[in-house]
Amino acid sequence: MAEVKQTLEEKLKGIIEEKCAAAEKNGSTSISTCNAFIYGWDADTWNHRHAIMDGIRKRGYNVSSSTNHGVLDISITKKLDL
Repeated sequence: MAEVKQTLEEKLKGIIEEKCAAAEKNGSTSISTCNAFIYGWDADTWNHRHAIMDGIRKRGYNVSSSTNHGVLDISITKKLDL
């Protein structure tokens, strides 16, 4: 079981790193997820959405979210010191 957990952690860390890199490069990015798994949404992203948002915040990015028609949209922006 430890191997499965590590694989999940690697996957989530990969999502966090990818989104942080995109926000760093472009100033902002987003993730959309939903709990309707039958429509092809990623269950891991949905189940660990709070950990993903916390991980991105820990890396110094602004994170906000909104829900529309059951889809959670997570916006990530690079912090600016003005």
